[in-house]
Amino acid sequence: MVLESVRSSPHIVGESPARELLALTVVGLLLLASLGFALGLNVGLSLGWITLALGIAIAAGFAGAGLVPTVGSLWLVGLWWFAFPPLVGSLTGRWAGSTRYNHPRMLGYGYESARAELLGGIEYGFKYGLLFAVVIGLVGYAAGVAVSRLSTRTSASR
Repeated sequence: MVLESVRSSPHIVGESPARELLALTVVGLLLLASLGFALGLNVGLSLGWITLALGIAIAAGFAGAGLVPTVGSLWLVGLWWFAFPPLVGSLTGRWAGSTRYNHPRMLGYGYESARAELLGGIEYGFKYGLLFAVVIGLVGYAAGVAVSRLSTRTSASR
């Protein structure tokens, strides 16, 4: 009975077309970012990525994609930030020569091997990527829902 009420809530699970579009958009963005990173572009953690993630959450709230799919999609973005650069560094063997292949962290220390760097990035991705997804997802999704409701009220009053 509880599961049925959760399914009926459009803001928890979302509507099917919006959920699918959200997933395709995030996977496409991560593929583009992965290709850009592999080609040597600076696509790591930055204010632009945080703004893009907030935009994804707002658009998901506006479209009614659901809070759970929104947080899940943003968590994938967060996990990518922390785990993909060390993975590329580990696979290419160039991890030690540059901080480009290190995962983002507050302290300036590094790991002693490419494998340890990758495992540290995955660990940070699970911890801080999920925290990032929940915070940005809740704020952005709520803003998107508010904008959607305001736009329907404005159009209904005309």
